[in-house]
Amino acid sequence: MLAGIRAVAAGNAVIAPALTRRLLDEFADQLGDDLCVPVREDSRLDSLTRREREILVAIGQGLTNGEIAQRFTLSQSTVKTHVGRVLAKIGARDRVQAVILAYDLRLTRPI
Repeated sequence: MLAGIRAVAAGNAVIAPALTRRLLDEFADQLGDDLCVPVREDSRLDSLTRREREILVAIGQGLTNGEIAQRFTLSQSTVKTHVGRVLAKIGARDRVQAVILAYDLRLTRPI
């Protein structure tokens, strides 16, 4: 809770992954069918490792750290490290910005 308060005080948004997923579910039908087109090139993806790109896709799907850990058979602390590196490398302040990037680059679509 203290980390959340500090994040808000620093001007960052704090949105729970479950809420992100609910927002995606609510507005998914408003997205165009062009999500099926290939991924657009973006230099922010160049620095990501294969695993970090997988983590970005999972974030884009609204998965929590625990769900990501289960999917890839990783510990939650390892997932937390990957998420932090992904956010830093793509220049995102939070998971919401990572979700937006994943959708913009067509790395994921509503599931």
